[in-house]
Amino acid sequence: MIKVMIADDQEIVREGLKMILSMGEEIEIIGEACNGKDLLDKLTGLFPEVILMDIRMPVMDGIEATRTVKEKYPHIKIIILTTFYEDNYIFDVLKNGADGYILKDSSSAEITRSIIAVCEGNVLLNPKVAAKVVKALDAVKDSQDPAPAEEALNLLSLLTQREWEVAEHILKGKSNRVIGEDMFVTEGTVKNYVSRILEKLQLNSRAELILYLQKVRR
Repeated sequence: MIKVMIADDQEIVREGLKMILSMGEEIEIIGEACNGKDLLDKLTGLFPEVILMDIRMPVMDGIEATRTVKEKYPHIKIIILTTFYEDNYIFDVLKNGADGYILKDSSSAEITRSIIAVCEGNVLLNPKVAAKVVKALDAVKDSQDPAPAEEALNLLSLLTQREWEVAEHILKGKSNRVIGEDMFVTEGTVKNYVSRILEKLQLNSRAELILYLQKVRR
């Protein structure tokens, strides 16, 4: 079973998520937190594989909590679960390393699939979110000189042919395991490729990489 924590300031939301996610056999809810600080305090004694993270919370919000969790526990997957999908929130959580971003009106089956998917190395971006980010990136690009786009293309030129192949697979939403099978290499080798790609492109997460590639290819 996948060990999951829920961080949300509304008790009714936490209870609802616990109820619907505990009905299946794939997920075990091992803890909950009412804000980012509460989450960090509890992580010293709990070992979740995935955190469902709200954005708007008192004391410490989900953006700051995501950044801190990723710094201290980079192996923990974080799915942002919120009713908000304004551009600034999306940019901030992806920049801080979130592994997925889905809306609270997603069905229990969608949330369960999302949790399983991020554990397999996939990236989860709600279609509404992804479309909104790409549109916002295009607006920024159109309102400025072409330098940012040219700089992005220059960074892409640093990728080797093999790294490009991995990046294309990631853009299709494939996990490290599936990419390894398609390219006839080990999952560990794929992880190394992904790390080098993110380093060369100065990105923090697979989700950010997908949006980056979508922006440059448009």
